[in-house]
Amino acid sequence: MGKRFTALRVTGTILKVLAWVVLLLGLFAATVILIMALTLENQLGITSLEVGGPLAGIAAFVVILVIALLQFLFLYALGESIYVVLSLEENSRRTAYFSQQLFNASQSAPFASAPAPAPDYEE
Repeated sequence: MGKRFTALRVTGTILKVLAWVVLLLGLFAATVILIMALTLENQLGITSLEVGGPLAGIAAFVVILVIALLQFLFLYALGESIYVVLSLEENSRRTAYFSQQLFNASQSAPFASAPAPAPDYEE
């Protein structure tokens, strides 16, 4: 019994890899936003109460991080769900195969009682 549904396996793997890429890019973008917000504040002399200050940078960092985590979880779960469906199909096919083998074996060799010994007639 070979592997079937290669395209679904590839799709599941691509989704899981894409999930990691989205997470890494999200972490990178969030970090860049945070660094830019903190360094621009020092260079431009913006106080933390003004729009675009370090508090806005920290808020943007948190929002981007949460969105990246949610996208990661969604994509990874979607990839894993494809693998779950494939495992269900494979296990169902294997169970049907073994059930058929068991049925065929019971039909081809029915239980037969031992032949009765021939009676000895002494005359």
